[in-house]
Amino acid sequence: MATATGGDVMVRMLQEFRELQEESKEQFARTERALRTVHMKCRVLFRKAQRMSDRVHGFSEQVSAFAQQVRAFDEELNEFRDNLGELTTHVSTLTQEVYGIKTAQTWMFGQMGRMVHHLADAQTSDRKRIDVLEERMDDPGEN
Repeated sequence: MATATGGDVMVRMLQEFRELQEESKEQFARTERALRTVHMKCRVLFRKAQRMSDRVHGFSEQVSAFAQQVRAFDEELNEFRDNLGELTTHVSTLTQEVYGIKTAQTWMFGQMGRMVHHLADAQTSDRKRIDVLEERMDDPGEN
């Protein structure tokens, strides 16, 4: 009768939950690394675009014959750099948001784990009480 209380089901659920926790931690680490990589590559690209813009700007000052064409190109390049800067900012914000989501998810799994452990402990205690009651009922000397 004690095994009919679902203790085996609870142990299996607890094991599956622990496996999900480990998988979630691994996914969190992979996602965080990938987002850091994207963020850093965007920053490098932004710096290179800025250097290129600075060089074109210097070039436009030296070449007076092509000054009008170079200025137009320089303005387009500055606009591109500004857009790239906005992209970098958005990726950085996204990285922070995803990190926050993953942190909340990890906290939630921790809370659920504690609840499942508490439930398993309560069920074990109940199982022990049932075993004691069954022994008392089966013992003819105490009836």
